[in-house]
Amino acid sequence: MWLPELGGEVDPQLAAHDELMVLLGVLAKREVTRARIRARTAMLVQARDQGRYLGGRPPYGYRLVDAGPHPNRALARRGVQLRRMDIDPDTGPIVTWMFQQRLAGHSVARITRALNDMKIPCPAAADRERNPHRTAVAWTLTSVQGVLSNPRYTGRQVWNRQRTDHELIDPDNTTLGHRDVMRRNTPDEWVISEQQAHPALVSEAGYVRRAGHPSSEEGCPADVPARRTPALWAVQPTHGVVLVERPRRVPLPPRTLQRHAS
Repeated sequence: MWLPELGGEVDPQLAAHDELMVLLGVLAKREVTRARIRARTAMLVQARDQGRYLGGRPPYGYRLVDAGPHPNRALARRGVQLRRMDIDPDTGPIVTWMFQQRLAGHSVARITRALNDMKIPCPAAADRERNPHRTAVAWTLTSVQGVLSNPRYTGRQVWNRQRTDHELIDPDNTTLGHRDVMRRNTPDEWVISEQQAHPALVSEAGYVRRAGHPSSEEGCPADVPARRTPALWAVQPTHGVVLVERPRRVPLPPRTLQRHAS
């Protein structure tokens, strides 16, 4: 290995060369961390203030369309276009129907059965190119609940629902490197755009009322647990949609086995 700081090859037998390699490694990790912070800060501002689409698969019911030239002049000269979400003419009405049924008081299980009885393709079957890893057999309770709990259907852009943690493969042997682990963020870490960024499939008032959640006048609970849960409230205290955790019901104790005399 040749280093310009040494003006020649690296000799691992020399202590000075070994210390320089360690120092350069620390500086490189520091620059990677700083670049990651700068990129995440820029993406936060773009999602919150500009409502910009930042990549990933569009939710079921939407498709991607061009939104004009890229604001970066260098990218615009190369023909790069911004992308935004628009209502899919085939799947968009299905999402609206699902919210209408939920607002009418029908359960998630009943909506799931109705979708399967009507032979409506599930999200994985509607877009096989983007979902080759899924079975695409039928609608499930999880997929329906995922649609009904997604705040992006209100027309606002939502970012940072997931994060990538860089963890050591073996803490006792750092030479093995790191691995990337995807994890869900808590709702208080999500970034929601201040203005609508794409056409809405459900009104914000309808989204808040979809499961009998508290109205906007009740406000947001003061203490939000930090653990992750799919059960979320959607409240609207001032502007936009704010997601907080819904307290779960107290589970009933298991029923003990009883024998009755005949």
